[in-house]
Amino acid sequence: MRQTIFALILGFVSTASVAGQHAFLVQNSGWMEPFYQDEQSQLKPLVNAVLMTATQSDDQVVIALFNQSNKITLSPKIIYRGKGHTNIDSALLPQTMAKKSEYAYADTDFKEAVVSTINGPFAQKSGIIWIFTNNKNSPNNDAATAERNKEFYELIHLNSAINKVVAFPLKMPVQGEHFKASGLMVYALAYGASAEAELNQLIQSGQMSKVFTQQPALLKPFDKEPVQLIPTGVKNSSTIHASLASDQKTLVFNLEPKDVIPELKLTADLKNNFYPYNIAATQVSAKLTLANGMQAPIEISKKDIRLMTKDNVKLEFNVPIPSHLIVSPWSFEVFKAMGKAVTIPAKIDVTLYQQQLSLSDEFKQNLEHLFPGDPLSDVFVAPQSIKASTATIPVQFRLQYPLWPVLVMIAGLILLILAIILAMVLGNKTRRYEVWVNGLKKQTIQLRPFAKQTIYGEAGKEIAIVKRGFSAADIQVLDQEVSVTLRSI
Repeated sequence: MRQTIFALILGFVSTASVAGQHAFLVQNSGWMEPFYQDEQSQLKPLVNAVLMTATQSDDQVVIALFNQSNKITLSPKIIYRGKGHTNIDSALLPQTMAKKSEYAYADTDFKEAVVSTINGPFAQKSGIIWIFTNNKNSPNNDAATAERNKEFYELIHLNSAINKVVAFPLKMPVQGEHFKASGLMVYALAYGASAEAELNQLIQSGQMSKVFTQQPALLKPFDKEPVQLIPTGVKNSSTIHASLASDQKTLVFNLEPKDVIPELKLTADLKNNFYPYNIAATQVSAKLTLANGMQAPIEISKKDIRLMTKDNVKLEFNVPIPSHLIVSPWSFEVFKAMGKAVTIPAKIDVTLYQQQLSLSDEFKQNLEHLFPGDPLSDVFVAPQSIKASTATIPVQFRLQYPLWPVLVMIAGLILLILAIILAMVLGNKTRRYEVWVNGLKKQTIQLRPFAKQTIYGEAGKEIAIVKRGFSAADIQVLDQEVSVTLRSI
């Protein structure tokens, strides 16, 4: 029943959640003794450094010590609650291990600490939970340990409310009265989508590398963004160039409309994003999707690939060019670009099928060195239920048009404006005309463009109508017995 309640609680993330919540959970159970007793221990300075690096001054921050709730104490125990980017040495320095009895140190329950944080300080709103631990979930290794390890594994890998998890193994040799340790593990759990985006930004921007010099180990998710596509060239064109944008993710094709071909042969490297796992066996497919939803398959030179943690796989992609979207150099889109490249947005989805993940030998050896004698933590066993993953790669087709059509259009626009101004000036200018009837000057009239005036003879009879166009005036004689002429003055 308890597990069901936890699952229901963790399955909900408030839609009003925003990034900017961080919880720092520091283990203080029995196996952590050397990290608290050794005067050279860097545990507390590390917690402070991660907090100062990962948070902003307006973030909400909680620091708590965790073990396993017992008759003496509850876990986790909050020792600081306040704003981020604040030095919290004063809250950490006096802290020590927790006890479950007068003679025994406390055990550890990871899941209890995480769930209590989400339902308590986080109020079920998105946030990042940082866990500082020696990677031991219980000091006794009793029958309950296996069950708690299973619960933590399910929380990490199977609960959809935890969007992303990474781990940072650190070398930290310490010696206590009863125990010694060689390393420390720091986990970062993103609860909710906004926390996932924040954690991605912290890692991808290089911000966390100020504290952690080693690449973080991905524990979740294993169903998206498995690879990075790194272009190396275009085989069938010397004028079309492929590169990565400044975000190191968006694939950019620079081409000129006159050199467009139906399909380009892109050579590229696929880089494994699932460090520290080898993608041991898979099939790969790809498709191009335009902004309007139209899709086209992309042929790949090799279907079965092996992606190791270090070595990229070289492939060739036959990418169709959406020629029907290439606009005329006389179009409004080109004029609006004002000499800059016209961009056609798209995306390429690269999907890996029959996915099998295996932890790299190098990473295993590193863990054995940091945690000697300890079995490999279950959290590093990738779920076998995930058989496929998709990387979505933003694409930009940048068409560089010549500048002279834009200049011609600008010149035409200027001429049109001048013509309108001239017409307005001329439209307000009147012309004078003399009206002669039967050889005698009858009267003088003034006409604006497109105006008319009636000419009257004896007894008020209409004998002619004078009409002016844009410039000259014409006369229409109504009485054929009368000679009427017009002279411009």
